[in-house]
Amino acid sequence: MLSMRIGGARTGTSWEWVGDRWRSGSSWISPYDHPALETWSAQDSRRSVFQVRERAPGRPPHSPGSPRPVSTRAYNEAIAEARDWARAHHLIEITPDGITVTTGTHCPAPVYLTVNHATLHGHWDMTRLRDVMSHQHLDPIEIARLLALTGHYSTRTAWQGISLLTERSSAWFHDGELRVRMPEPARHDEPRELAPDARVLDGYERLLDAVLADHYYVPERTAIELSGGMDSSNVAMSLATRHGPILVSGALIQEGAAGEQQKRRREAMIRYAGFRDTVLRAADYLPMGPQHAPRVPLAPHEEIYIAGHSTLLAKWKSDGVLWAAAGVGGDEMLSLPPEPQPPLAPAAVPRWLTPSTFEALRDQGSGIPPAPPISDSTLRALACGAPMYLRAGLWPLYPLADPAMWRFGQWLPFSWRRNKHLARFRLQRLGFDREVTHPPLRENFHDVLHKALARFGPAAIRTMLDTGSPLIDGKFVDADELSAVAVRLEQQQPTDQDGMVAHVLRLHQALT
Repeated sequence: MLSMRIGGARTGTSWEWVGDRWRSGSSWISPYDHPALETWSAQDSRRSVFQVRERAPGRPPHSPGSPRPVSTRAYNEAIAEARDWARAHHLIEITPDGITVTTGTHCPAPVYLTVNHATLHGHWDMTRLRDVMSHQHLDPIEIARLLALTGHYSTRTAWQGISLLTERSSAWFHDGELRVRMPEPARHDEPRELAPDARVLDGYERLLDAVLADHYYVPERTAIELSGGMDSSNVAMSLATRHGPILVSGALIQEGAAGEQQKRRREAMIRYAGFRDTVLRAADYLPMGPQHAPRVPLAPHEEIYIAGHSTLLAKWKSDGVLWAAAGVGGDEMLSLPPEPQPPLAPAAVPRWLTPSTFEALRDQGSGIPPAPPISDSTLRALACGAPMYLRAGLWPLYPLADPAMWRFGQWLPFSWRRNKHLARFRLQRLGFDREVTHPPLRENFHDVLHKALARFGPAAIRTMLDTGSPLIDGKFVDADELSAVAVRLEQQQPTDQDGMVAHVLRLHQALT
């Protein structure tokens, strides 16, 4: 939602709006420019406060401008109200005691922070901070998590010098030092006993509609990522009910029989909703292929299929779309309590991970904030996905990741959550057949990934080995074991774990 460069000495009230940002000498704060957002700022005799936040529907937005001079009492009242903003927001306060950056409960766009030469730098795109880092030392714990696909929502990033400001937390910067204050754990609820006349599905539909109504967006300029999964399908049907056939939909289509099934299921939903649809073949955007080379630097945690998704977003943007809705959060909203996990065993991780990387994986708590209002994995998905949307000029909408939806899911008896019964039953009640509500084939990128590995994997591995990699130099992965993977791929004899080497190659690409 914002980027910034603030020198530690710039703690006065000499800020003004210039062009597209607030400025004070060489310091600046730049809001992300999108009609979904608004800015607000004020100052008293000693302090300045700036907020970038998601707009409330039904009222005109605040216009950008220089901080409004107010009394000390009015300043205190205004900043208390700003901290309680119910939608996505980031708040920056500059006082003689330092600089404080705070984020809200909703985090559809992250803010990453780093310090260099007594200056605080922040951005929603982690890669934009690499050139201003004081050093580029890799974080062994986060690198291990990325390589083993055991990532957490955490303050840690791939680089020791860059931190994610996690939900409800605040960062205080003074005299070149950055400290983070974590929030209190959020309260979580237990399943409730339903009344005999409880109308669960009606409640779900009303709540999802209310969450959508609580966001400002222009329906004619909104798209829905309609993969055909239960989560995106339910969001799509709620949008169709609210607005009729004026929205845009799109998806990456899978290969083989699963792809044909996906086409049929999506066509049924598009006929129902009347969406204008855009589809791309996932096989045309294989990971590691020449067409997958990024046009911009990509962060280490971003998804491996970003080329196809980014192309879809760019197509939408060229057609005038400014908002993109997705079903992120639906899995966790209807999930069952997790089973206790056994201690991590060496056999559970790929052989190319070194012993030191395996040992780093044992540190499962470092940098992880207290219990958030929604799930850890949902927040991680939001932080990982948002830069892709923002680079394309789109603001993401994640209604199923709203804390109200999460709380509703926690209240539900397990029978409504198991196998996403609620989401499937909703589509059934709308009249869709069993192939839509209970598809017999799994629709995922498994075949696409294995096709990419077979075609491009060996050459990509050997290029990595020949040119060098921070993953090898840092002793995170074993070069000999990677070479053995290349041989198995060439001989068309991959093991079950060899598919994970694609994520090694993706991480290597992001770090170099």
